[in-house]
Amino acid sequence: MAVPAESRPTPERKSASTTDNTERDQSRAEELALAIAAKGGCMDSFEQLVTRFENRLFAFLYKKVGNHHLAQDLLQSTFVTAYRKLHSYNPKYAFSTWIYTIASRLAINHFRRKQPVETEHADRAVETNPRSKLIASERAMSIWNQIREFLTESQFNALWHFYGEERNLEETAGVMSKSVGSVKVLLHRARRKLAEVLPRGTDF
Repeated sequence: MAVPAESRPTPERKSASTTDNTERDQSRAEELALAIAAKGGCMDSFEQLVTRFENRLFAFLYKKVGNHHLAQDLLQSTFVTAYRKLHSYNPKYAFSTWIYTIASRLAINHFRRKQPVETEHADRAVETNPRSKLIASERAMSIWNQIREFLTESQFNALWHFYGEERNLEETAGVMSKSVGSVKVLLHRARRKLAEVLPRGTDF
């Protein structure tokens, strides 16, 4: 006797979020594999990493410096520096966090080399000059170093991408290969932990 169609067990469909998580996990695993291979001397793997990150890094740097040509120069410097320092990359951490940190520090260093602001324009420059903002970012790096000691790797990465790189939840989830919900949980736990250990009013 045939089983009525409505009574037959149907294969469980994967939800969109499950599919997204799987794709993100796969992407992160691929990036990690490429980074490890590049660290071992595989130039082709490094070039694949460049292809994966160049557009996102350019957008990040352009947002920092507000100049197309300067952002392009800093992008190239980021990849050159990353290649030279591959030996120091720790696969325990996401490659994206590592290379974005390099890009951010190069932007900060660029503005540090600029001439000091003239005295008569100093008051106005505090509010409007990108150099002032980036120097403030440099001071914040010491706070980020403290933060790393108190958080798990995932909590730190979520906090860094969301606040340090000023990404929204969706962008942070994409970089970390996690769902938006997971990122929200990580941010909540990280903020709660830091509220216990950092002085009140600490800005990162």
